[in-house]
Amino acid sequence: MKDRIRKIRRDLDLTQQEFADRIGIKRNTIANYETGRNEPIDSVVSLICREFGVNEEWLRDGTGEMFAPDASDELEALVKRYDLSNADQVLIEKYINLKAGSRETIIDFITDVVAALEDLDPNAKAFPSGSASELDIDAEVEAYRQQLELQKKAAAGSSLSNGGNGGTNKKEA
Repeated sequence: MKDRIRKIRRDLDLTQQEFADRIGIKRNTIANYETGRNEPIDSVVSLICREFGVNEEWLRDGTGEMFAPDASDELEALVKRYDLSNADQVLIEKYINLKAGSRETIIDFITDVVAALEDLDPNAKAFPSGSASELDIDAEVEAYRQQLELQKKAAAGSSLSNGGNGGTNKKEA
C-alpha cells in the first residue's frame, strides 16, 4: 500500500504536508505510510478514498482503477450497457438524486399502483383517456405522499385520543 499512497500523492502533485492536511493527520504519519513503517488504519483508508476520489479496492490491493469513477461515468456505463434512451437516463438520474425518503415514497406508490392494477378487469384499458405520457407523475406522487401524511396523522391522533380517560376528552371544571 505504501507505493500506492505515494502514487496518489504524486499524481495529485501534493507534498506530504498538503496530503496530510487534506485528511487531517500529521505529515510524519504520511511519511511512515510511504516508507512502509506503518499501515494506515481503516478510517484513514476511508478518508483517503473519500477526500481524493480513490478506488478503495485499488488502494488496498492494487486492483481496478486508481480513481473511483464519478456518478456521471457510472450512469454513462449503464446507458451503454443497457442501450438506455435519454428518457431512461433522465429517469434513473432523477431517481438516484432523490432523498431516501422520497425514493421510499415512490416505491410505495408503485407498489400500490401494481396492487390496484391487479384488481382491474384484465380486458379494461389501462389508460382510457389517452396514453401514459399524459400522466403527471409528480402530481400523482405528491398526492400519494400527502395521503400517507394524512394517514400517519390520523393514526397518531387516534392513538392519542384512545390513551387515558377511557377514550374521552373531559375537561375539568
